Amino acid sequence: MQTISATRNMGRKHKPIARCARSKEKQEQFCTVGVIADGFLRHSFLPLFEQDEKLPSQLQAEIVFFNSLSILKGTYQLEEINFVNKPYPYNILLTHEHIQKQLRKTGQNIELTILQDDKGIIKLATNHTYNTDTTLYYIPVLPLYRLLQNKKQKQIAELLLSVFAYCYHIAGIPYYRENNSYLFYQYECMEEWLIKDYENDEIGKSNNAISEFNEATYCGDVMFRKIYNPYHLNCFQKRVDNYKPNTSFEKDCLSVAKKALELLREYPSDTIFRNTFNREFEYDDGVIKAEQYISFIADSDGLLYDNIARVVNDEFNECSEMEEPTLLQIYDAENQPFNKGLDFEYRLFPLINDLCTLLNNTP
Repeated sequence: MQTISATRNMGRKHKPIARCARSKEKQEQFCTVGVIADGFLRHSFLPLFEQDEKLPSQLQAEIVFFNSLSILKGTYQLEEINFVNKPYPYNILLTHEHIQKQLRKTGQNIELTILQDDKGIIKLATNHTYNTDTTLYYIPVLPLYRLLQNKKQKQIAELLLSVFAYCYHIAGIPYYRENNSYLFYQYECMEEWLIKDYENDEIGKSNNAISEFNEATYCGDVMFRKIYNPYHLNCFQKRVDNYKPNTSFEKDCLSVAKKALELLREYPSDTIFRNTFNREFEYDDGVIKAEQYISFIADSDGLLYDNIARVVNDEFNECSEMEEPTLLQIYDAENQPFNKGLDFEYRLFPLINDLCTLLNNTP
């Protein structure tokens, strides 16, 4: 896995903290007057609140808010809390703060908000996001191709082939040899540049890259035919049940396969892009699309990959925003929120990361 862009330090050096000069005169000593009460430290303060000109009426706001809260608590099985002794609107603000703390304990990035519609009715909503951390989720194909050529590794290679079939057929990850994929275009551009370099007698560099490109094309087509065959998905369960690992690498492969199989059972039709189009951007030109940083790729090593990664990074560095999985859930009678949120994404992206790690360390 490669990072899209690294944060650069501005080169500013922090100055050492200046020490105060020691006074030559003897310090005058003071004694405390009485005992200071510690009640101030034990006191809980109400949250800061700046009242709007159109603050909803207390009766209406409290009824709809706590109805919304009841739906939210039923969805996530949250802890009961009662702030009825606090004045309006602090009872609502304190409840919001308490629920937000509980949602943080889920380990997911969930922001609780209070919405108000055109009629002035307020309700609770959760905004779920998965931070992809500017990472290229590119699954290398050639390591598995080479593994398939080794008869001693046939069983483990077929197990990983079923994982690949899940990633392609169910999770919907694009394949770099498909004409409509982002990386197909990048390989196509790279081929034109390699031909020009060869014609300009830059043979020393271009020969290796051309050889890698031919391998990426031929082996990529071979692997695509294998992955496209639904047989590898249909026998996924059987391969997992029959595999007996010996080495640590084989155990890790089986672990990844089991996680992928669990996702297939729990989310039989969900794709990795199911929640990446929920966010609206002011301008589409400066946005990195999800299908651009999620894909199968020929290899994650070699001169050809270095060139493609450089082009992709340069292109992404020109963008200011990025499509990431997001989900907004509103808790009222008109909507049907579910408690899984982005659970699928929080399991699938780490799975891809583990799969890439295995492929980059094949024996």
